[in-house]
Amino acid sequence: MADKHSTPGGRNHRQRKNKAPGWRKRLLRTLSEWGIAGYIWLLRLTCRIRVVEGRQHLDAALASGTPVIPCGWHQSLVPSGLFLRSLVPRGMNIGFLISPSREGEFMSRVAHAHRVKPIRGSSSRSGKEAMRALTEAVAEGISPMMYGDGPRGPARQFKTGAVILASRSGAPLFPVGAAASRYWQVKSWDAFRIPKPFCRFLIAVGEPWTVGALEGTVEAEDIATELGHRLDALNLRAEQSPPQRASHT
Repeated sequence: MADKHSTPGGRNHRQRKNKAPGWRKRLLRTLSEWGIAGYIWLLRLTCRIRVVEGRQHLDAALASGTPVIPCGWHQSLVPSGLFLRSLVPRGMNIGFLISPSREGEFMSRVAHAHRVKPIRGSSSRSGKEAMRALTEAVAEGISPMMYGDGPRGPARQFKTGAVILASRSGAPLFPVGAAASRYWQVKSWDAFRIPKPFCRFLIAVGEPWTVGALEGTVEAEDIATELGHRLDALNLRAEQSPPQRASHT
């Protein structure tokens, strides 16, 4: 007797079962992507920005008209990223390194919609390719945001990528501490924070740091460590500032 699973009907039944999760997965991915895009717009429309420290550094960077390399922690990606987006009308061309994956395609479209330059490359899969893309972006006048502990951590341990980019491109490191006055905290490697609508983004900007030629890996690591310390201090300053008197940058 033939096994019932070997009949044409049995094979078709298995094929339908295998296809069903595929379209459901695509639907869920599409819904989540558009949910993210809509939420970014909601935050842009309802949240206000207050620069609590370093406005003189910010004004000088904008007046120079030359690229900088903004640096921050992955935990505060949303408030720091939207703060940088607010600088686009003031002449700063902002870029973000975005993975060449399928999800990256969507994020690239979101970046374009918000007048931000997507820089395609993966720091975890092909660091040399990503560095080349970032260096070319700086040469084109783009200021690429660098999250020193991303994309997978360890949290608050700044890697050397931004330091090497600053050395090769000549653009100064530009530390940005950021906090949201109200947020949800995710149980992730970086304790990622999702700002709530109608909150305040509190920003502390550090002094730009020009990096010359590097003598070796140890020097790059030392600079990255010191940069991490400066970011910790700026983030603490932002987190401890009262959210009142919000202002546009």
